[in-house]
Amino acid sequence: ANDVSMIREADVGVGIFGKEGAQSVNASDFAIHKFADLKRLLFIHGSGSRLRILNAARASLFLNMAFNMPQAFYGFYCV
Repeated sequence: ANDVSMIREADVGVGIFGKEGAQSVNASDFAIHKFADLKRLLFIHGSGSRLRILNAARASLFLNMAFNMPQAFYGFYCV
């Protein structure tokens, strides 16, 4: 029962069905039946999250370049 507070504090809570009851499953964001399913959850959903973060970082980089390169060229041109 003390894992319920940890699941609620986590950014993403994962509860596992078990003999102890369904309190952790009710408090979690994702529920799995056994620990073997945790590997699939981490690798598939984790890699998708990594790709979304990578695309956002790449877009931010190119957006910053698009705004700053004209200013840099104008600065060198005026000097």
